[in-house]
Amino acid sequence: MVSSVLAARTAKRLGVRMLILQNMLNTPKATWGIQDLAKSRALLTLVRELEDEQFRVILQPRAGLDYFSPNLERAKAQLAAVTALMDDIEPHNPDSPPVIHVVSYSEASHLADPPVVNESIQITAAALQEYRRLRKKGEVEDMSQHPEVKTRTEELLQDARTVLKAIEESIPDPYSAEGLYRVLWAGFLPVPYLWEGREEFVHAVRWQTRVIRGSVKVVDEQGIPIPVEQRMQAAMENALAHGGERLWSG
Repeated sequence: MVSSVLAARTAKRLGVRMLILQNMLNTPKATWGIQDLAKSRALLTLVRELEDEQFRVILQPRAGLDYFSPNLERAKAQLAAVTALMDDIEPHNPDSPPVIHVVSYSEASHLADPPVVNESIQITAAALQEYRRLRKKGEVEDMSQHPEVKTRTEELLQDARTVLKAIEESIPDPYSAEGLYRVLWAGFLPVPYLWEGREEFVHAVRWQTRVIRGSVKVVDEQGIPIPVEQRMQAAMENALAHGGERLWSG
């Protein structure tokens, strides 16, 4: 989530006037729906703080890449379910989501051909219409006031603001190419499963993560979540240790 905020701030600084904020749900697929809602709402809160007459944000949710089953009938049901989840991000805003990235239900089986793409769009549109009909009748829960979603949203917001504050206090010009490189290099963003450049970004890949109650947490060797303040202290020490030394050769 923090990486999306960094990207949005950088885009605005560079003069971008309209940002399509793509938000991938179900990633990893063990993520609970209430956690996806919390992440989405926290992300929107942080990025919409940047909006003004010169900068507009448009939400574009989508299903996760590894979410779908290779069983095509089950995958169709999953596509309908994640469409309902997208609509619960801002359930009382009929214009949200303004754009949906439709992932074809055949994702786990084969490349989508035109008939599959067309059917995926039809499933998404029908699911959205039916879910809104059921909500209007009171037959589905109003997720706008769900207490655990609210608690998780506030936790994510607090942690994200802590990370962003630490970055701005220790990285010179963080919304530049070299600044963003330093953010990753110093370990502000935990990426333990990074494929390429693991030796280069050793501080970023050193962290361990696990899914706890549907949420990805950075944990210690005993599997206990590490407070964000502790992680930021380590990342800030890495960043400040190199001061103005040029790390990026781009």
